[in-house]
Amino acid sequence: MATVEDRWTRKDRTRTAEYGKGLRWRAVWTEAGRERKKSFATKDAAKAHLTWIEHNQRSGTYVSQDRGRVYVKEILPDWFASQIHLKASTRQATKSDLAFTITPYWGDWILADIRRSDVQEWVSGMDKAPTTVETIYGRFRTFLNWCVQEGRIVVSPAKGVKMPKASKRPHTYLTPAQVRLLAGTIQPHYSRFIWALSLTGMRIGELTELRYGDIDRRRRRANVTRAVAWVNGTAVVGTPKSNLGREVPLSNKVLEVIGDGPPRDLIFTSPRGMRLRPNNFRSSALKKAVAAACEADPAFPPGMYAHDLRHTAASLAVSAGANVKALQRMLGHANASLTLNLYAGLFDTDLNEVATRIDGLFSAGED
Repeated sequence: MATVEDRWTRKDRTRTAEYGKGLRWRAVWTEAGRERKKSFATKDAAKAHLTWIEHNQRSGTYVSQDRGRVYVKEILPDWFASQIHLKASTRQATKSDLAFTITPYWGDWILADIRRSDVQEWVSGMDKAPTTVETIYGRFRTFLNWCVQEGRIVVSPAKGVKMPKASKRPHTYLTPAQVRLLAGTIQPHYSRFIWALSLTGMRIGELTELRYGDIDRRRRRANVTRAVAWVNGTAVVGTPKSNLGREVPLSNKVLEVIGDGPPRDLIFTSPRGMRLRPNNFRSSALKKAVAAACEADPAFPPGMYAHDLRHTAASLAVSAGANVKALQRMLGHANASLTLNLYAGLFDTDLNEVATRIDGLFSAGED
């Protein structure tokens, strides 16, 4: 039976040995056959706590205090084992974040003792890029949400935590002449890789896993069903982003630079014929090529990234007449709204074209 006890005075109003020590009012209730107690400053607060417990016990939403009195490191493996929906590359990256960032910091914390301010302090003190901080925080937040679902805590302490602001870098689009220039300044082995990145819009992890057997030359299509991600120096092959396989249209120029080869062979490799590592490509080849292109063309963007070639492909496709839906399919976005949000500026010229066509409808009927 739930009751409220006065720790300081007895029923005959005489003082107890605890008089003046700690909080005066104690809520007492039964949980799973065991007596539980918690002290409060006022009698009303103790009553309110018992009312809350009674309501949640009846509704089945009550969380036992004992279930939250565990070390985070004791239950992190159970959470990770439950993440069977993750792609192989994401699972490997999550495992790495648990080992090197999350467990070293949170492992010896008692789950029930974690407060929102504790999570905020951790996030604010992480000496990493804003996008990396958000990714690692997202994994820990998912873990805490799982703890709520498992009935270990009532509310996730990650709720309401503020993320560091990342400055949004504007997209860089190369002109056709600049694509040609970059392909000519980079070391010859990577020239056709530049052309493929710039004209297909494939992600670098998709293109480095593309094999000759994925090319349908008759239909001029590339079947993109796999992608490779590098996690702690290990290549992990899985599905493309959002698990969306697709067909990418190939221009004659791309078909020319791709060439032919055994179906199982990778199309793009390192100069030594090994699997191409994006970081090596960026540091050893692309950086030097961009510098050389800037010397040849003062208008060439000096801070160009490899991913800007994907943006370039989007720009060239729109210039060639692609609509939002076609661009979405080409780039492998989950939906057209994502494509439009990313590349709305590329379609601004369409507005002028609409106005011109409307004028044409009326001028055609004028004398």
